[in-house]
Amino acid sequence: MDSATAAPLSTWRFSGTLRTYQAEVLERLTPGGDGPLHIVAPPGSGKTLLGLLLAAREGHRALVLSPTVTIRQQWLRSAADLAPQRASVSDDPERLGDLTALTYQLLSVTGDGSPFDDLARALWIDELVANGRGEAEAATWLAELAVDNAGRYRSGLRSRTRRLRSQFARQRPEELARVLHPNAVALIDRIVAAGVRTVVLDECHHLLDHWAIVVAYLTGRIRETGVEPLLIGLTATLPSPDDETEFENYSQLLGEVDYEVPTPAVVKEGHLAPYRDHVLFTEPTPAEAAFIRRHESLLHDLIAQVLSTPDAVAYLEAQLQPVGTDPEAASEDESALARLDRAFSSDFALTRACGLVLREVVPQHPLVAAIPPVLLDRCTTDDLLTVLARFAQTRLLADPAAEHQWEYVRRALADFGYALTDRGIRRGRDPVETTLAFSASKDQAAVEILHRELSGADGERIRAVVVTDFVEHGNTRGLADDAPAGALRTFDLLAVDAVTAQLHPVLLTARHLRVAPTTPRVSRTRSRGSSMHRSRRSTASVPSVICRHGASAAGAW
Repeated sequence: MDSATAAPLSTWRFSGTLRTYQAEVLERLTPGGDGPLHIVAPPGSGKTLLGLLLAAREGHRALVLSPTVTIRQQWLRSAADLAPQRASVSDDPERLGDLTALTYQLLSVTGDGSPFDDLARALWIDELVANGRGEAEAATWLAELAVDNAGRYRSGLRSRTRRLRSQFARQRPEELARVLHPNAVALIDRIVAAGVRTVVLDECHHLLDHWAIVVAYLTGRIRETGVEPLLIGLTATLPSPDDETEFENYSQLLGEVDYEVPTPAVVKEGHLAPYRDHVLFTEPTPAEAAFIRRHESLLHDLIAQVLSTPDAVAYLEAQLQPVGTDPEAASEDESALARLDRAFSSDFALTRACGLVLREVVPQHPLVAAIPPVLLDRCTTDDLLTVLARFAQTRLLADPAAEHQWEYVRRALADFGYALTDRGIRRGRDPVETTLAFSASKDQAAVEILHRELSGADGERIRAVVVTDFVEHGNTRGLADDAPAGALRTFDLLAVDAVTAQLHPVLLTARHLRVAPTTPRVSRTRSRGSSMHRSRRSTASVPSVICRHGASAAGAW
């Protein structure tokens, strides 16, 4: 049978030598099976080649989906090495090949959000009502936000529209085409019409929400043609089951793991460097320990400080002395007591909380004396949070010029375990857990680890990488001298330490490139990051040190 009449991919050949575990996967997972193939293998284990060989032996047209363009290009290069004719490999959505490599994003673009805008507004109003506002008041505030701060308003609608789309698609996946962009629907139509039956899902741990639903829709469309599609899922990391809905989306699509390549097997064959895991436990700094002991009182003081500003006091006065819609009731002759009575009648809980806060921040204010003492007991943190949420929404979120203040309050509250959003304040991550996760002691631990490595027998040959989760994360827990956790904070520590500075640290992120002040000038023609580091050191084979800091940020150089 010549290539013109052969089944798609059936003439593809690999002329090299398979690794032991690759051959074992191909032997154990027989072609033509009923369910999906779900494979977990560490980075560097040859998942791309394995996925191509699994697809080729099926003898059907195949689609490879990847999360990034860079990974997609890797698939194209590897496929071109196997294919007798380069033309059978494509990344053009308008010209599908025997194997086509695309990104998940191209297949998942959603259409115009306008069909969901009304539902998103209704959902937003419901959320505001659930946080203590009246329905009419919530609708009025939302309408004012659309005028006063259109950017925040559109951002709030977009976030709720995405949530509604996902719920809609999850509840009625057969109607997903209604919310996809027409170009995405047309692409899925072409994929099905082209006879694609094998779908390779690279980095499939990303298939948690919208992407998982779109892939499920694609497989359903293929089944409508009378054939059973084969899904091949490849990943190095299984998703966390913490979000039950997202994990259910993933597991329903790919099922249980069919084969897991152990990392030692990849190390044994020489494709990953030998390594050893060590853990260094740290304790919080004295300032962090003090915060843990006193975070409730610190939160109380922080909110009181925010609500003692002139703008906040003016807000409290406006809440306690509302201007009525009735011209007679709102006349200049209306007494302060009458307006106060109208405020209590309109929203008793908020008015009482505003009175307590006003007494807290301006004890001698005349309105404090006008409020019956029986209504003013101790001002609690809950009272402060109630007023802060409404003040932040009314005066900060609605004013584009107050963006900085909004962000300050939002980030400060996050470190105390509260999330400030456009629907109010809700309880978030425990502040003790947050403080421990982002502890500055972990930055110092990175320095200590490197001190130990550099003092060893191979100290002169050490090359180190410090990997972090964030560039910058968190606020200061109300402590003015604290820097947010992250790569920037850790790099600053590594750069000034007398021992680690000898490594000439370089920090590289998507937006930052920093070198220590004492680092020698590097030619601009050199690539950034590790190549600059290597240009100053011996090129001999050296051990590597990778410091992992869990949820805390660290430096990278």
